[in-house]
Amino acid sequence: MPVDSTTFRSVLGQWPSGVCVVTTAGPHGAHGMTASSFSSVSLDPPMVSVCLGNHLPSRSLLEAAGRFAISFLGKDQAHIGRRFAGQDRDITDRFAGFDWVTTPNGCPVLADAVAWLDCRIAYAYPGGDHTIFVGEVTEAATPRVGAPLLFHSRNWGQLADPLPEGIHLAVDVPAGDPLADTLRRGGARVRADGGCFEFPAGGPDGLPHPERIIAARQAGTTVIGYVPDAFDPSREDEVLATAGALSALGCDEIGLLESETVPASPLQVRRVLQDAVVRARPAALRVRLAGNNRLALVNALVAMKSGVSCFDVVAPGSPASGLPLGDLLHLSRQLEVGAPIGAADVADRASDLAQLRE
Repeated sequence: MPVDSTTFRSVLGQWPSGVCVVTTAGPHGAHGMTASSFSSVSLDPPMVSVCLGNHLPSRSLLEAAGRFAISFLGKDQAHIGRRFAGQDRDITDRFAGFDWVTTPNGCPVLADAVAWLDCRIAYAYPGGDHTIFVGEVTEAATPRVGAPLLFHSRNWGQLADPLPEGIHLAVDVPAGDPLADTLRRGGARVRADGGCFEFPAGGPDGLPHPERIIAARQAGTTVIGYVPDAFDPSREDEVLATAGALSALGCDEIGLLESETVPASPLQVRRVLQDAVVRARPAALRVRLAGNNRLALVNALVAMKSGVSCFDVVAPGSPASGLPLGDLLHLSRQLEVGAPIGAADVADRASDLAQLRE
């Protein structure tokens, strides 16, 4: 006995998917609709498929045009998905107000889509109350790199990364502190040990020459480019572009620094890190959070949930500023995230320092 359509729709709603806008050009101009029933079909030749309901005007327009394009939406483009899904009923021109580029096949694609495909219809198959269009990809581009928009259970959403299995630490430790040996044995990096080529990115000197990066890596040195004031909302585009440039330069790690004077909003930390993690690949992304505000551990949690597992922290007694080592270790223990040293070791060291001050 066939499953009823209500149950079937409810079950399919539990399968998350990306969101795209399917467009084509017809005799009366451009036409588009939101779709999640998209899939890759073949790599050689490159082919994709999209399923359109037979009752939709888009179905006959695609068939007549023999071509279509797909614009993949980013996490910040749910409003575009809603409009092309017909949810903004007061909008008469769905294309108005957005920047579009015309593909070689004559189809419009979003200029700031995270990616787009231009396709020629190769096959059209009946699929119940839908038609399955298989398109041969003739052009493709990734205008910007970023996190995708998701659709799940009839709601728009974003990626929610799981917590990391463990965190990796670079620690500022006071000179001569025996805690440094404990950290080294646990696998943490003591910043005073050197072994890294660290440089600020976006400063007056710009980026170092690529030959310096190549030479450092050949010498076995870890190359880290740090982006200052990385969570300032007014610098978001600049920060993300810098992260991409550092990755292209060949950095092993890319560090994002929080301002020591203006606490970062957890929402802004999330916005930046979601895209920065993607821009940084294959380099590892690390963060150095300020420790002098009440949002410090919230931002550390947000960073972990955004795919970051590398942190710069400061040990008790260190003159450096930043997120205290003990606070981050306490958070990792509560979250059951592995760490290279126990919080008890740091607590003992803090107690020793307190006694010395007395």
